[in-house]
Amino acid sequence: MTGDRPAPGGDGERRAGGRTPGEDGPSRSPAPRRGDPPGPSAHWDGLAVVEEGDGPGVLWLHGYTMSAEIWPPLWRRLPGYRHVAVDLPWHGRSRPLRAGEDRAALADLLVRRALHDSVRHVVALSFGTVVALEMALRHPHAFTSWTFAAPSYAGGPQDPAIERHYLDLALLHRRTGSRGRTAELWMSCRPIFGGVAARPAVRSALAAVIGRHAWDELGGTGMRPLLEPRQPVTRLCAVTAPLLVLVGDGEIPAHHACARTIAAAAPGGVLHVLPGTGHLALLEEPRAALEIVDAHLARAGFRGSAGPGQVSR
Repeated sequence: MTGDRPAPGGDGERRAGGRTPGEDGPSRSPAPRRGDPPGPSAHWDGLAVVEEGDGPGVLWLHGYTMSAEIWPPLWRRLPGYRHVAVDLPWHGRSRPLRAGEDRAALADLLVRRALHDSVRHVVALSFGTVVALEMALRHPHAFTSWTFAAPSYAGGPQDPAIERHYLDLALLHRRTGSRGRTAELWMSCRPIFGGVAARPAVRSALAAVIGRHAWDELGGTGMRPLLEPRQPVTRLCAVTAPLLVLVGDGEIPAHHACARTIAAAAPGGVLHVLPGTGHLALLEEPRAALEIVDAHLARAGFRGSAGPGQVSR
């Protein structure tokens, strides 16, 4: 997988300052670290969740090294929805992956909790699309709409230069242990961050979020259970709900290929290319991107879909 794939890593240990709650049980936020943003409003089995607004529920899944922090500025451009964002494992204030927890288990957890909280739409960015795709493959009728921005999928096309960048990233962090230097190297990857680099305010806001990433996943097996095995994208033929695939015209070629494959596989798939943007088009030009997303959500809500809200067995 290209784009923002994490290097293998992580030994499965709990990050200091938090606790692992019982399944679907009550929980408290981990103790805040210096410079941390306000804490989450809830947890989904140890995954930190924030929520804002009223209306139809939309679940937002972030990219690698990001967190739910990236979404609120976008939500203000999408009034009339109840926006729910989760910090994926190893990210933000969430726990790491547990021993034996894989992509399927994570997808099942997110679908179950989202439906319990009356969420019926999913918007995912970059690495978050791998998780969202697993949700769609395992529960094709669970949601009323899907949005995949800068998509990728496990086992999909890869960019060799970016693969080398991931190796350099892991080596630097293991050698120095410096969050700041690791984040700086990560954001120097122009195929991924070139578009935000040309927008200083966007880059500054994103750098603040990535600067808080702990990089705990860079040791051991880490996030590898989320990246293997290959995802059978052709099984998206079972997803009848509207599915928007959004990419920038300056997107990484491997992600363009992923976008075409995903859009073609789903009966309701539509590919939209946003001019003047790169890999993180959703963040680079939020006004234009969210006009497209808003229209997609509105159409999906009006049309509905056969049997939304059902967990596949």
